[in-house]
Parts: sequence; structure tokens; C-alpha cells
Amino acid sequence: MKNQAQHSPLALTTNGLIVPVGFPVASYESIHSIVSTAQASHLLYEHYAGAWNALAYRFRASMDHGDAFVLLFNSNGPTPPPEERYMQEKALFDFFSAGFSVFESTFYGLYVIGAFLSPTLFSLSSQKEQQQITPNRTRDTFTRAFPSDPILNTFSALFMDPEYQKWREIRNVLTHRTAPGRRIYVSIGSDDAPPTEWKLNNSVLDASIVTNGKSELSRLLTCLLEGSAKFVATRL
Repeated sequence: MKNQAQHSPLALTTNGLIVPVGFPVASYESIHSIVSTAQASHLLYEHYAGAWNALAYRFRASMDHGDAFVLLFNSNGPTPPPEERYMQEKALFDFFSAGFSVFESTFYGLYVIGAFLSPTLFSLSSQKEQQQITPNRTRDTFTRAFPSDPILNTFSALFMDPEYQKWREIRNVLTHRTAPGRRIYVSIGSDDAPPTEWKLNNSVLDASIVTNGKSELSRLLTCLLEGSAKFVATRL
């Protein structure tokens, strides 16, 4: 399982989507194979299937938007005219928005899997309940339903990971608060100016914001799905 993310791009059996390098195909497919075999006739199966589709779509979208930012940045640099800057900002927003949605879709799918096993605790009977499902709510409900299962360690490691916390914070700021400015430095004499920074987290604003983000998204999702695959194989 350690090197599974390197085997993309492949077409997924769930929806035929070609996923980019970095997507944890083996654990994704393993979970789906078990769930679809065991629960395809369940009334809640469409909720699971929709979440599992979304997980793959959002990952692909995040990678594509990240590539778009890199092209725009390489073409126009860190201080472009307003219209070109708008396109850069849009690509960054879409990159982080779709990227964090990967986790939200995964946890929705896991919540539905929990509902297959313990429908009383994992209630999905109303739209309000469905809207209230978040990564934290899924973790908390799993804790009540499966208090000694190793998947809880997987959840804990994810939530405590600084890179996961960074993804969540950036997405929340971009979605709910601001369009961050840029801190631009000017050289004096022969000294080189420091690189432009993104005011959201004072990180250097260049292509590395995407390349590093892609790597961390892949790593975090791989760990989450590997732990989830073990849970599914044991419980379903």
C-alpha cells in the first residue's frame, strides 16, 4: 500500500474518471469493492456512492486548478495586472476549496458506512441531519459506535496533522472571510528583493504553494483511506 499513489493515472472502476498521480487508487477501490458488494441494495447506498464519486472528482479538480495557477503564475508573475491577478486568485481559491472538499466528501462517505453498521447512531433520516455531517461529527460518532477501533487513530492523526489544519484554515478563510492581499518587496541597490508573500499565512507566493499542497493532500488522503480500508475490511 505504501507506493499505491504512484500508480496513477488510472481510470477508476466507480466512475471511469482518470485520476492524477497522487490519488490513492488501491485503498479507494478496495473500500468501494467491499461496500458495493455488501451494501448495494441498502436504502442509503446512493449517499455513499455520491460521496465516493465526489471524493475522486474533487481530488481531480483540485489538481487541475493547481496546474492552472502554476501556468498563470509562470506567465504573469506575482504582481500581474488586475485581470490576470483575478485569474490567479480564482485558481488558488478553486485549488484549496476543491482540495478540502476531498476530506469532507470522504468523511460523508465514511459516515454512511457507519450508518450501514449502526443506523441508530449514524442517523441520515433528514436533510438537516445530512447537512450537519462534518469530519468532526463523523469522528465523534465513530468514537461512540466503535470506541476501540484503530480507525480512531487514523482520524486523530489526520486532525492533528499541521498540514491538514493548514488546508482547513486556508479553505475557511478563502470561502468565508477574505481574498488575501500580497506582500510585495522592492529591492534597494543591488540587493535582491525577498519573494512576494501571500498575506493569508505569510507563505511565499509562487508555484510551490501548489506543488507542496498537492503532495500534502495526496499524503493525507492516502493515510486516511488506508486506515478506512482496514476498517471496512474488518467490519463489513
